[in-house]
Order: sequence, then C-alpha cells, then structure tokens
Amino acid sequence: MNTTTACGMNEQNDGRSTLRYVKSGKGDQTLLLIHGLGCSSMEWSENIEPLSRRMTVIAVDLIGFGSSDKPTDFDYTARSQARRLLALMDTLGVDGFHVAGNSFGGKVAIEMTDLAAHRIRSLTLVDSAGAGREAPKPMRLSTLPLLWRFTRQPTYDEFRQGWQAAFHDPKKLTEARVQQKFFDAQPPKAQRSHRQTVVAMMNVCGFHRNDLEALERMTRAIRCPTLIVWGRQDLFLPVSHAEIFKARIPGATLEIFEECGHAPQIERADLFNPLLEKFIFAS
Repeated sequence: MNTTTACGMNEQNDGRSTLRYVKSGKGDQTLLLIHGLGCSSMEWSENIEPLSRRMTVIAVDLIGFGSSDKPTDFDYTARSQARRLLALMDTLGVDGFHVAGNSFGGKVAIEMTDLAAHRIRSLTLVDSAGAGREAPKPMRLSTLPLLWRFTRQPTYDEFRQGWQAAFHDPKKLTEARVQQKFFDAQPPKAQRSHRQTVVAMMNVCGFHRNDLEALERMTRAIRCPTLIVWGRQDLFLPVSHAEIFKARIPGATLEIFEECGHAPQIERADLFNPLLEKFIFAS
C-alpha cells in the first residue's frame, strides 16, 4: 500500500509496519537515499531538491527511525532493512535504480547490492560503515546491557554536542536539525530500535567480525559503478576505511572531501550534489 500523509511524506505498509519516505522529481533515473544510525530522511535535506531536478529521488526513514514505525519484533539488521527497501521499490514499480547510503545506510546499500545486484545501477557509499572494526566508543559501550539500562538520556545540550562531532565545521549542524533529531530520539520505541540496531552490528570491541567478513565478500563481488565519498576529518569512521572499500570494489572511484566530517552530503553539499549527479548520469 502506498499513500501520502498530510505532512508531505509517503508511506508504505507491508502488513506489519509502515515505512515512510519522501519522493521528489521525475526522470528516467531513480535514486534511493539511505540515512545512517539515529537519523532520518532529513539527513538528505540538502540534496533532495537539487538532485530531483533531473531524476526521481526517494529518501527513506528506515524502519525504527524518523517517522517510520518502530516494531518490537523487527530484525534490526542491515540485511532486513535492505529487504524492506527492495520491497518498497517493488511497490513503487521501480526495477533498476541507483542507491546512495551514508554511514549505516551505506551498509544497508551494500546488502541491497548483494541481494539484488541486477537491480542496482550504481552504488554510492558516503562515509559508510562496514570496512573495519573501529566504531565510536559511546556506541560500543551502549551494547553493554547494564550500562544501557542505567545510563540516562542526554540533555538537549549534550545531545547537540554529541552530534557536533559528526561535522568538521560545527556551524553546519543547524539548530533546526538538532531539534528534529532530539525530538525523534525521545520516544522509548525510538531508543529501543536504536539500541537493537547497534547491538545487531557491534559489541564493546567494535563491529562484529563475522559481519565484516560477510561484508568483505559482498564488496568484492560488486560489479556496478561505485562511488566512494568520504570526509577527511570523519571522527566516527576513519578515512582509512574509504581506502579499504576502494581496494575491494573493482573500478570504484574515491573522492575525499577536505575539511569535512561524517556527513559530506550536508557539510559539503556544494561539492556532493554535482559529483553524485555527474556520476549517476555517467553510469
């Protein structure tokens, strides 16, 4: 089922939960944008309108995040998220499409190429998870059950400080963006789905080794045109991970943005949008 909500978002219900997404533009090329952990389609707010001038752009709120449902019985792995997004594209009648993912969203995008390589016209990994064990310490510590149970929720100011670390230039993190992210993170269901996602991909030592081994196999098997974009000053996932992806994926192109953190699509949208558009229409 595909409907449009009053707030301008679309929704798709598979009989178990509702996934919400933004759809903009028209064109022969369709681009699916996938956000990272603790985020939503808002992470692509600097990109949707410019990119939709020449193509159809779909930016999702993954199950468990943003305005999408947060069911207790969902398997919050990247694999399950990938299957749900493929089902969304089925519902929309889109066979072949381009996909771009930031952080955890990149991991989901890689899983999509493994599940349906024939449908992925190009892949763009933006500071993507999945190349190494390194992960932010607070995230790793949150996998400890007792620590999670007795850790209080951060105040608004603490929340803002935490997200500022994603940006080389903290002024790029607008107050409106912080407010929306803080609002999205407050409901108990949002906190639970966030932790379930974290536990599914890492432990206190970092990303799960068996998961990384599977992702290495997947990335070495990728044959579609692939663009890797990374912020040189990413404090969450080091730029060395970009080099790992490039070495594994045949023919991949790597672009490193200087003076840029974990979200190049926001912090350097002026560079990111024309780069991605050129890449897609050359693929």
